Amino acid sequence: MKKSIILLAGLCLALVGLYAAPACAAQEDEALKNRAQAYCDAQVKQDWKVLYRYLPPSARDQVSEDQFTELSKQKMGIRYLSFELEKAETAGDIGWVKLVQTAMPEGFKSVEPMKTERWEPWKKIEGEWYPIPAKEREAAPSRPPSERSATEEATLTKRADEFWGAMEKNEWGIIYTYLEPDFRKTTSLGAWLGKKPFYIYVGHSVEWAEVTGDRGKVMVVYLVRPSDPYQSKMEPLDQTIVENWVRIEGVWYRLVPQKKS
Repeated sequence: MKKSIILLAGLCLALVGLYAAPACAAQEDEALKNRAQAYCDAQVKQDWKVLYRYLPPSARDQVSEDQFTELSKQKMGIRYLSFELEKAETAGDIGWVKLVQTAMPEGFKSVEPMKTERWEPWKKIEGEWYPIPAKEREAAPSRPPSERSATEEATLTKRADEFWGAMEKNEWGIIYTYLEPDFRKTTSLGAWLGKKPFYIYVGHSVEWAEVTGDRGKVMVVYLVRPSDPYQSKMEPLDQTIVENWVRIEGVWYRLVPQKKS
């Protein structure tokens, strides 16, 4: 009898967990949507006091409300006329809001308003949602999971994980095969192997991958230390990179950043 009660209790807890997860996700989506709506309303009203509260805490530590208001008035280039929030979706501490906005250049009354549709990424910080600043948006996928292919992204994630595994093992000949074909056409294997690595890679984690057609982005957090023998005992540094990948004939290759001339 006691064993049956325990089994029944376990089944009840499992069912609660099964139904609670989607409910919690829906509540989080709604919380993001409500907060985003208030943010959009403040943009239309140009309510700088409210918009200041939507700066992440670290940004508010750097600028006062009065300074923010003055800077915002000076940078006014776009006049937002309206926003329609179609959908909000969250995945952990990252969220996305689908917006249809109507806007026009500030001070040009003869210009017809333009309507555009976009996904705006948000981040949860200290329990509250904040819009991700434009200059930091590369650190998050541009679209929510429901708008992406989990299968394609799993394939890219596996490929990137193998690439970084080879980096940690100093298998530079294998790494070469993961690089885009155009790079390998102009850089021979011998020339590639002759390059002295500046760093030793000691760990990594592929945080996310996003696929758009035959293009992909991968965010990797990795541990690295200088290859210089005099600095080899240094504690590894935690670094983050967003890589670009390309799919050619069904195979993913890492794009090699072009040197700025």
